[in-house]
Amino acid sequence: MVVYVSACAIGIFAIEDSKIKQKKLFQKDPKKIAEELTKFESGESPFKGETKQPNPASEYLKRNMRKLALDFEFVKNENELNQLISKVAIEKSKMKITKKERRDKLIIQAVAAINDLDKILNIMSERIREWYGLHYPEYRTKNHRHYVRELIKHGKRENFKDYSKSMGIFLEDLDIKILQEYAQNLDSLYGMREKLEEYINETVPEEMPNTTAFLGPLLAGRLLLHAGSLEKLAKMPSSTIQLLGAEKALFKYLKGKEKTRGPPKYGILFTHPDISSAPRERKGKIARLLSAKLSIASRTDFYSKKDVSKELLEDYKRKLKEVK
Repeated sequence: MVVYVSACAIGIFAIEDSKIKQKKLFQKDPKKIAEELTKFESGESPFKGETKQPNPASEYLKRNMRKLALDFEFVKNENELNQLISKVAIEKSKMKITKKERRDKLIIQAVAAINDLDKILNIMSERIREWYGLHYPEYRTKNHRHYVRELIKHGKRENFKDYSKSMGIFLEDLDIKILQEYAQNLDSLYGMREKLEEYINETVPEEMPNTTAFLGPLLAGRLLLHAGSLEKLAKMPSSTIQLLGAEKALFKYLKGKEKTRGPPKYGILFTHPDISSAPRERKGKIARLLSAKLSIASRTDFYSKKDVSKELLEDYKRKLKEVK
């Protein structure tokens, strides 16, 4: 016979052929019971057996929980049990809300930190190019971090492999030392940005699987940042999602400062390749289509976490071909 495992407000039970083989009664504390039930629902079980729900064990507990609670003297009467069940339900709701909000806020802060770092990195990278360019103006590379690492590695221009002559000024050892220290700090900031992006690549798909399927982790995270929370994003109409990131341009238009250009058609969604690479006359239509799908995706992410991205993407791609 198969042993089935399930849990209820009084404990976890392993049941075989309608008989209890093993049991673990909870401490009579609503918060601890809620924590134990959450652990069990996430896959943790003290007993071996089939835990997929529903199963015969969960059906057995549904029919017999009240009797078991009295037989095992877990409660004195049914009224006490009813009060306990109510308190446990409240504690579980608190845990779910807290977990959802905490992950939302963490992702938002991480994305905001990347945005801050991008600004700082651009300013510092331009500064070091201008600074070191006084010494070796002929050295060129488009990649900022490569530029920084080469400076850290070689220091004076004479140490570069392809160095011949330069029109730059001469630098003392002290000048090079401070430049290299600045470059090392800049390189560490690039490293920090990489770690933040790795974090976003891991956490955003878990929190927003459907939205991420359309936008990728970083752009999905930036959309979340502009919305303020996943709940707010899920409750937004598609027209609002379409304009997230274009608030300043919209306000200018509404105040009459940008009447000649017309209202903005998109915000940060402009960076999505389907919009940025489209002909000008199609960008607005594609933005409306994409935001409509994002409205459905974000609601699914918030209310169910069910991954329906395959179906949503197939429908989106089919309609994208029809956009003219």
